[in-house]
Amino acid sequence: MQRDFDAVVVGARCAGATLGAYLARRGTRVLVVDADDMPSDQPMSTHVIGPYGMLLLDELGLGDRVRAIAPPIPFFWNGVEGTVPRLDFRERPGSCIRRVDLDPLLVDGAREHGATVELRTKVVDLVRDGDRVVGAVLERGGVREEVRARVVVGADGRHSTVASLVNAEEYRGYDAPRALYWAYWRRPDWFDTDPRYEGGAAIIHSGDDYIAVFPVNRDQVLVAIAVPIDRAAEWTGRQREIYLEQLRARPYLARFADGELLGKVISFVKGRFFFRRAAGPGWALVGDAGLFKDFTPGFGITDAFRDAKALAEAIDVGSDVAIERYWRQRDVNSVELFAYARDTGTPGFDNPLNRAVFRLIEQRPDLRARVCAFIHRELSPFAIVPTGLVLRVVLGELARGRFGVVAPFFAAGKNGAAVAKELDACKALLAALPPA
Repeated sequence: MQRDFDAVVVGARCAGATLGAYLARRGTRVLVVDADDMPSDQPMSTHVIGPYGMLLLDELGLGDRVRAIAPPIPFFWNGVEGTVPRLDFRERPGSCIRRVDLDPLLVDGAREHGATVELRTKVVDLVRDGDRVVGAVLERGGVREEVRARVVVGADGRHSTVASLVNAEEYRGYDAPRALYWAYWRRPDWFDTDPRYEGGAAIIHSGDDYIAVFPVNRDQVLVAIAVPIDRAAEWTGRQREIYLEQLRARPYLARFADGELLGKVISFVKGRFFFRRAAGPGWALVGDAGLFKDFTPGFGITDAFRDAKALAEAIDVGSDVAIERYWRQRDVNSVELFAYARDTGTPGFDNPLNRAVFRLIEQRPDLRARVCAFIHRELSPFAIVPTGLVLRVVLGELARGRFGVVAPFFAAGKNGAAVAKELDACKALLAALPPA
């Protein structure tokens, strides 16, 4: 007997399971499938859930379950080596949880809200009526089944099968400019008292490299090193050796090298960041399937939750226009974040201008509050330090004979103008659509 649903969601991790929960709580008949079983790990993740992401989990009744596994992160250290302002998140903290723990929790939440979840089940094809997707062909244990649905959603990651089947075109894409290497360490006793961490997370740029330190769950710390992609070849076959050498050579990381390394060194070497068309007749994309940003600032999980909620609202409306409006609004919400992630993830971020700006942020509580407002999704990343203040910084540096700020200042202005133009174009596409 053929099964019919309002929605079939392919992928049961951050975007898919969350979408299933939001849909089911609205009374939508939703089937969520995933090729993997749970629990299973997803190592290609920063594991960071920002404060806004935690608010969305609280909406679904899942926030306290995450906090029970991964306590709130009180501080976030962000800057360039030698100037690393401390951002205080004790009032509205985020969390950092391993995906082997988070993803099953999200699946449980989807089921509890009323979604049908079937694991070890993959999509192998889509069912079409002319140009419209009207269902999916699923396979489990070698047995295929055709299910029908008003909409099929690809929440199946950056190598999305659904995106491939609908030929969802890519735009704003570029190849990853850095390779990333990371591992988990037993959380050392000194981590909560060392003044460089105080139990918080850190992203610190140093030359063309950067390091990231995220306290994960209650008892682990993720330590990552990113290097320009043209240096990845020297790591081949020597990942553990070079990783440990890098730790010992860096003041912020050297103490970790004497601790307990848990498992192997993991790498992300050949990657691509992109937007994809996220809506069409009878289908949609959400999460990394439709938008994959540079992972440097750790936006991915929070934005997957954000977009899952927005797509659930669009599916609930029930029209193609509503789902297209979801896609266009996603781009409006994301184009500045995508650009910011690209900027922080590209070698050259540690430049004389940014060093001067971070010194100012370190000195001024009002600017640190603006950085926090950005992370809370209340302020554009391009409005953290007002343009007039940046200009004053530049003039001050020039007065001291520090002329290295000039080139990055003009480059930042050109980049900001390009991003503003992209944002205006996204808003125009959204405004051109009829009401849902």
